[in-house]
Amino acid sequence: MVFISETSDDGSNVGDPTKNPQQEQEDNQNENPQQVEENPQEVEENLPPIPQEVPEELIESTVALVRSCHYPSLSLLSKAFRRVISSPGLYHSRLLLGLTDPVLYALIGFSPYNTTRLYILNRNIPRNISLRLSLIGSLPPLNHGSAVVTIGYDMYVIGGHNHQYKPTSDVFIIDLRFHTRISLPGMKRRRVNAAAEVIDGRIYVIGGCAKLNDHWIEVFDIENRTWSTVPDPDHNNSSLRGGGFLTCVVMQEMICILDTLFGFSYEPRQGLWQSIGLETQLNLHWKVSCVIEDLLYCIDPRLGHRIVVYDLNELVWRPVMGAYVLPDFCYNQCKMANFGGKLVILGSVKSSLHGLEDVWYLEIALEKRQGGEIWGKVDSLEIVLRSVNSPSIDLLRSVTF
Repeated sequence: MVFISETSDDGSNVGDPTKNPQQEQEDNQNENPQQVEENPQEVEENLPPIPQEVPEELIESTVALVRSCHYPSLSLLSKAFRRVISSPGLYHSRLLLGLTDPVLYALIGFSPYNTTRLYILNRNIPRNISLRLSLIGSLPPLNHGSAVVTIGYDMYVIGGHNHQYKPTSDVFIIDLRFHTRISLPGMKRRRVNAAAEVIDGRIYVIGGCAKLNDHWIEVFDIENRTWSTVPDPDHNNSSLRGGGFLTCVVMQEMICILDTLFGFSYEPRQGLWQSIGLETQLNLHWKVSCVIEDLLYCIDPRLGHRIVVYDLNELVWRPVMGAYVLPDFCYNQCKMANFGGKLVILGSVKSSLHGLEDVWYLEIALEKRQGGEIWGKVDSLEIVLRSVNSPSIDLLRSVTF
């Protein structure tokens, strides 16, 4: 072994000049009897193993604490993160921890309205400091006039106009955990502005096309991913050109459908139809509506754009009480949704900048008081999309996962 003595900055030898090299080597060995030359291979074998990947149990316990709106980004980190996010165990853990939260999605189109894009409402922390609608750029444009239903974290997009403004029978499913889209078997008929809702795990699609002898109502079996048709009475049809509808909701396990003149209810278990016109006071002003705890909420323009609520058992409309004030929404360009038990409205308002429109978000907390009165209190009111050209808000959907 060769020993090289240390030198000072001036190059002088710092060892004892009276000792020869062999004697100095022996003295150094005697002063450090514990110092032995280590085998690098033995050192490597004694070190603890370096994990090649973070354990999925640790990923799940961490990701369970993260808000679900961030899952699409987290799924890009690694295959392990994607497996955890796609695992039912993660959502069961979040449910047990009470950490599930609603996420709001909107389909918004801009002139000439042949396609729409999916947006997500992002909340910064702390809550309600900054709200904004963000475009989900990973998804291609969707068909305008599509019918949309959500089941769990899946969004089904049905029919609508394609980019050539022609009706389609296309059906897609969007996985909201990853913001990815896959095609499903198409319908038997092409449809635009059809009514679509989910009952007993089956998707019922009604109208949106000319009334023929068959295929006016199609049913999608989610598990088997197959379409079938059910018979319907001849007298039920849409007054809109093309057979479309303005809106639809589910109350008391019935699909309630509205066109420009009439309202219908369809009970799919027994295939029963019923008119919900003047005799039930369910008039045409529930175009902008949603259902919360089996009560129908809507904006009534006759009452200064106040919010009213309808009880299907009592067959009566009541105003939602409180000192809330609605923005001057363009009534035909706003939508309403149940957002974790709160009522939210997304609508456009004319701005002063070059005649463009801002998209406003209104969130109202509801309280039921003695005597059945419903009171509302504004929790949030913000502009979430600024100065856009003629926005067409196709829908507003809240998904909890």
